[in-house]
Amino acid sequence: MIQVELLTPEKFVGYWPLIEKQLDFVPQLWALWWTKESLREGVCSGRFQCWGVGSNEVISAVIFSQGAFYPANSVFQAFLAFGDGLIDAIDEIEATFERYCSIRGVSAAEITGRPGWEAILRRKGFARTATVLTKRLKPMRLQ
Repeated sequence: MIQVELLTPEKFVGYWPLIEKQLDFVPQLWALWWTKESLREGVCSGRFQCWGVGSNEVISAVIFSQGAFYPANSVFQAFLAFGDGLIDAIDEIEATFERYCSIRGVSAAEITGRPGWEAILRRKGFARTATVLTKRLKPMRLQ
């Protein structure tokens, strides 16, 4: 049975060596925005949440999230996900996140992901609200 669990900071630290190794395989998903240290510190400080997806105490995928608080809404943002079995666990992930958000009075959810996720998430009620285009800039030095 697939389970989705919000990892406590203590449990996260125990899994961190495995999570860190998996991050090395997918730097294209995170390295433009985060460092491994910032992800670790974010979870340990409570700024981010880390969710384990798997079964029988074996985590096969990880999702990082955070809360964003605006004047009109509180938004749950899943900003990084990687590993095996995410598509197979989509119903469990959705149910877990909806419970989590309901308890906290969160009124919207945002998922940052690769383009292939759009078709899957559209079936779950998500709609594209923006397109983000990124360009790496060359460092400039003032003289």
